[in-house]
Amino acid sequence: MSPKKIHGLYPEKELTLSVIEGKWKLTLLCLLGLEGTKRFGELKNLTPGITQQMLTNQLRELERDGIVNRKVYPEAPPRVEYWLTAQGKSLLPILEMLYRWGKAYRKRNHDTVQDIFYEKRLTLSVIEGKWKLIILCHLGLKGMKRFGELKKLIPTVTQKMLTNKLRELENDGLVHREVYPVVPPKVEYSLTEQGEHLLPILHMLEVWGSNYLKTKSEIL
Repeated sequence: MSPKKIHGLYPEKELTLSVIEGKWKLTLLCLLGLEGTKRFGELKNLTPGITQQMLTNQLRELERDGIVNRKVYPEAPPRVEYWLTAQGKSLLPILEMLYRWGKAYRKRNHDTVQDIFYEKRLTLSVIEGKWKLIILCHLGLKGMKRFGELKKLIPTVTQKMLTNKLRELENDGLVHREVYPVVPPKVEYSLTEQGEHLLPILHMLEVWGSNYLKTKSEIL
């Protein structure tokens, strides 16, 4: 199995997100992490709303990525069990950080949604996607930046896409926008306190992705 090929400004972080992002993968990782080995039917019952085909596809992807093990027992009918690999278990500290950040975010924003693993999915929703991750990394590593400076740092993003992603991050309370009353207008962006609290998670994404690539390269 060859490692995923991610080409970007922050490839390790993007790689880790590609492994865990999405409603179903996150839920499956949480279930297997919390409850241990599970049969296919048990996972289906524990994941309401997922179709059998989607569950099969998501488990197959996690197995392909070396995150989940699968064992088929020679019985009639066949019994199939899934559990986290050592690589999969190494994701659990990241999932715990996602939960803690999401819990604090909910409290600050008086969010009362009741849903299993909601905090983790909430955190992923504000960082997943190529452009949001890159913007957060730039502002976290390099501090306050003007719009034009961010555009130069991310040459492949369109002006419209950068505007939209900054607006979303601002609406989520992760980025602060300061407009100065000068001609031409000067606009600067920086991380809010809530945004800065994401930095340890971004660092963990990088560490995990780096170790994942190293492990997969050693297997080849």
